[in-house]
Amino acid sequence: MSDFKILIVGAGLGGLCLAQALRKANVDVAVYERDATPWDRPQGYRLHLDSDGVNALRQSLPHELFSLIEATSMVPLDYTTIIDTGLTVLRRMPSDDHGGTSSADHVNVNRATLRQILLAGLDEIVHFGATLERYESDDDGVTAIFADGTRFRGDILVGADGIRSAVRKQRMPQARTMDTGVRAIYGRIPIERARQCLPQQALDDVFTVAADARKIFLGLGPVVFPTRPELASPLLTPQEDYAVCIVGGRKEHFALDDAALRRASSVELQKLASKMLKDWPSPAAAVPAQGDPASFFFVEMQTSVPCEIGSSSNVTLLGDAIHAMTPTLGRGANIALRDAALLGRMLTLVSAGELDRLDAMRSYEDEMTRYGFGVVRQSALMGQRLMGQEPLPG
Repeated sequence: MSDFKILIVGAGLGGLCLAQALRKANVDVAVYERDATPWDRPQGYRLHLDSDGVNALRQSLPHELFSLIEATSMVPLDYTTIIDTGLTVLRRMPSDDHGGTSSADHVNVNRATLRQILLAGLDEIVHFGATLERYESDDDGVTAIFADGTRFRGDILVGADGIRSAVRKQRMPQARTMDTGVRAIYGRIPIERARQCLPQQALDDVFTVAADARKIFLGLGPVVFPTRPELASPLLTPQEDYAVCIVGGRKEHFALDDAALRRASSVELQKLASKMLKDWPSPAAAVPAQGDPASFFFVEMQTSVPCEIGSSSNVTLLGDAIHAMTPTLGRGANIALRDAALLGRMLTLVSAGELDRLDAMRSYEDEMTRYGFGVVRQSALMGQRLMGQEPLPG
């Protein structure tokens, strides 16, 4: 292990992918996460990994862990399907592979399974219940200072701590996030019920979506495990096949305000999702009621506002901490993983003495903000068209 040490704040997918990449390269790394456990907050269900995400994981993980991802990933048919409010298929559009070369570069995964894999082997370096208060940076390195008074010293600090990033607040006080005006309720439909109530394409394709004239939408995405996770590895807990169910739209269409939605139980959210579709034909209107009553949670959709990142230093950012985006393109997790792989390569070169630290940070941040904010803008434009999202300023 080298004397060069990286501190990562945030144990989401991007932070853990970076930690795996650095461990693989024998670079000293520690991860600090404010949640008490990996499963404190609902963070979504199905993820679609495109070539950015798949390639980043392939580059960053040890072979045995990437093989677990392959073993537990569903390879869907390469379409995004548009259905009407009666669940009739209108058209199936080939998904943009973002440079991928094979169908294996498009997979649907279960977020919890992916996170278990990314946590594998990191028990000694991931510290839960660690809330960053601030950091102190100087020419020789950076000290992370936590709410309980503990202090840890490293050469580089990486903020991978999400859209409410404490690192970004200090590193980029000029950066803004904004409310898109869109809200969504997420739930899970057990696969046997999904087969009874959904068109076959919704169980085969990357994603299926319907919307009405108000831009209230119903989104559906399958996760059908090719190999039971617990059979693939004793590291993984049992998971059931399902279709994710997302009902959303402008906040004005929700019967409750945000404060009430945050307090609402899963059962109450399920009933609200059904109520929002009550004017749709009965097959679609009945879909939320088929979900697991304990599986529903509420999301307020926010986005970053692209801006200049400022002079590079020994503190940087990745993922939602710098370029959070709405899920209209399904690219947020993929771009965070791309960040992690890129930054991992740069930091490995610095650790090996092959690249100057400041040059590495500048190169990473220039490329990351170029593609990251590019996707933020693309997602915002698509969100305006499909969901009535508030436009980005300027």
